[in-house]
This record gives sequence, structure tokens and C-alpha cells, in this order.
Amino acid sequence: MGNQIFIQKDSFTKDPSTVKFTFLEDGKDQSGFIVLYNFKYYAYRNKCQHLSVELDWDNNEFFEEEEKFIVCATHGAIYEPSTGKCLMGPCAGEKLEVLNLKILEDKLIVTI
Repeated sequence: MGNQIFIQKDSFTKDPSTVKFTFLEDGKDQSGFIVLYNFKYYAYRNKCQHLSVELDWDNNEFFEEEEKFIVCATHGAIYEPSTGKCLMGPCAGEKLEVLNLKILEDKLIVTI
């Protein structure tokens, strides 16, 4: 079994919001995040599909001002929160890497 990350549902302060987490993979620190968007949860690797950089411009700040889309702080690529699909920017048409997410009554489990 891979790494498991446990996130309590009450860690999300509003809808939409995100919770960032880190994990060890191949001896290197990596990060991911869970999105609460329209009352549903989605988990993604925190890696832009254009450049191998983290998306958030400030720790755990993934949404643009209107909180409708995930935005890459490095070059402004716009991603759909519910699918991870890049809608605009240099990686248009590509998708964020989806992480395995199990939703329980009071917590979320991401398995890497």
C-alpha cells in the first residue's frame, strides 16, 4: 500500500476552499491539495502541467480572485476545479494529475 494522507473534513473553512499536504515519493518531498468545490472533494498533485512548478502563489492559495478556477501563480494557467482540466494558458487541454481520494463521513484519505 502507498502513502496515505488523512485530512479532516472540518479543515475546509468554506466552499470553495483547499487543503494542501505534503508526501514523500521516491525520497523527495512532493505536495498535493484537495479542493472542496460545489460540495464535492477532488485531489490533485500540486504540479502545473506547463512547467514542473507548484500552482499556489502563497501557501494553500490556489483559486483566482472570484474563486471559480484554480490558477497557476507562475504563468496564469486556468484549471477547472472539478476536472483538473486546463481551460486557458500554455497547457490548455491538459489535466492536473488526479490523486486517489477516498471520502469518509468525517475525513478524506489520499493514497499515493
